[in-house]
Amino acid sequence: MAIRFSIPCFAALKPDASAREKILTAASELLLNEGFSMLTQQAVAARAGVRQSHVTYYFPTRNDLLRATAQFGVETLLDPIASIGIAGDTGDAPSLEAFRQLLMPDKSDRQWFRLMTGLLIASDEDESIRPWLHEFDERIREKLAAGFAAVGITLTVDQQHFLHSTFIGALHLDMQEHTDESFARVERTVEMALDLVLPASAPSSLLTLTELPENNKSSLQPISNIQERPLHKSHVKTV
Repeated sequence: MAIRFSIPCFAALKPDASAREKILTAASELLLNEGFSMLTQQAVAARAGVRQSHVTYYFPTRNDLLRATAQFGVETLLDPIASIGIAGDTGDAPSLEAFRQLLMPDKSDRQWFRLMTGLLIASDEDESIRPWLHEFDERIREKLAAGFAAVGITLTVDQQHFLHSTFIGALHLDMQEHTDESFARVERTVEMALDLVLPASAPSSLLTLTELPENNKSSLQPISNIQERPLHKSHVKTV
């Protein structure tokens, strides 16, 4: 998401930063600058300036390190959204357009998406990762919902899933090409999804209802009018 300040870096670390914070900062920098394959305990120790035994003390396995880095990075990215609720209590909540810009994707999201994909793959070998992924997904949606609430918009659980799934799905398709054009499609996809819940801030670059062909108008329905409903048993995959 388009939150420019929030990627951790050593330049911003306090002199008394803990070894754990140094390790997670190093892991975040490696992930963003050199990619998923470089996120190893040895490389992180070298970047953090600590012994590898310090890394394994806090994160005994690479999967432990991956989970902690994902949580550290994504929560840092989402902190400005979560803090909107606090600002709203004092009358300093942002405009809908400013909030929209916080939600727009940024190219750094590609690396976090790779990490989360890697964790999903690793969960086939380490089943303890799967419930963590579910819990982490819930926390992300809760923070997003809190941000929307602060600007006066209440999202249903289905709407939260819709926005989150749109964002993740668009990044997945982008990774197949990994070009400027494919990322531009990510931005347009997220814009269209946000238009359904932030209609007052819809960009003029998108088609308005009056510009759509007549035979397409009837198929449009604002997401705010979609009611939550239980899954039909035919929609549930039995494991």
